[in-house]
Amino acid sequence: MNLLEVQNLKKHFPITKGLLKRTVGHVKAVDDISFSITQGETLGLVGESGCGKTTTGHLLLRGLEPTSGKILFHDKKLGSVDIASATKETLRGVRQNVQMIFQDPNASLNPRMTVLDLVGEPLKVNGIAKGAVLEERVVKLLEQVGLSSSYLRRFPHAFSGGQRQRLVIARALALKPQLIVADEPTSALDVSIQAQTLNLLKQLQGELGLTFLFIAHNLSVVEHMSDRVAVMYVGRIVEIASTTELYHRPKHPYTEALLSSVPRPQTSGKRERIILQGEVPSPASPPSGCHFHPRCKYVQAICKTEEPPLLELGSGHFSRCHFAEELELRGVGNVSA
Repeated sequence: MNLLEVQNLKKHFPITKGLLKRTVGHVKAVDDISFSITQGETLGLVGESGCGKTTTGHLLLRGLEPTSGKILFHDKKLGSVDIASATKETLRGVRQNVQMIFQDPNASLNPRMTVLDLVGEPLKVNGIAKGAVLEERVVKLLEQVGLSSSYLRRFPHAFSGGQRQRLVIARALALKPQLIVADEPTSALDVSIQAQTLNLLKQLQGELGLTFLFIAHNLSVVEHMSDRVAVMYVGRIVEIASTTELYHRPKHPYTEALLSSVPRPQTSGKRERIILQGEVPSPASPPSGCHFHPRCKYVQAICKTEEPPLLELGSGHFSRCHFAEELELRGVGNVSA
């Protein structure tokens, strides 16, 4: 069962000019993307900075207003809801079941609030618990993320970066959500703490039946966390597949280039990193045809003029490339002799 279905979602920011703020163009941050996430699954969303990953995450919670498209969420209480067009009252109910873990725990926690206030705030605001019951719920949440109940009266500055991120995770779990959008949840942490946080998220997913949209640029982290992976480039999804299929048999040149940077122990042969030439195109003026063609070493004439559709190649593997079925691309398991 699909918990979330995104259909033709767009977010275009207007570019204005002059005293009258006349619209002269648009930044196509998210440009007609579609995907789904099944119950209990983790979908990884990857791509270079500025590709639209974080914007997509904010759209799912209506932190930003979509330009067009549908975000169908199957809420356990409200049934099927289109988040993109939901009323404020409906949205308030849906947001109890869709939570977000932000990248920077320091910016996510009010330094003037204690742990009890921070983690208990969603419960208090939604009228779910107060007083001794609230404190009991917060203690249980802290224990779930591996923190001591003795921390209840402490302030965020008393914790390490990893502990602060655990507080953010505890707060996200407070309302027992169905879906969590995790936006680069470990990128601000030390490597050793990253591993602990990722293992905690996987443990909680198993215990609570959580579903994740996991946004990251670290491909090794995404491989560890995700059941399927979607690759974004200049506001569009260019490839979607199961993690194993995508990492070992990519079907888009951009995915191949990203995977060439994933560190792997070398037992034989030589892996050559693909260095993309040129800059990432601006979403305000993307290239014609395939957006990736100015940087693609396999480019042909058709790539410069015709936009390739996102087509299924079989077994849930989709690619937005004119030559997806013809190219022999290297994955992380392939090396040259």
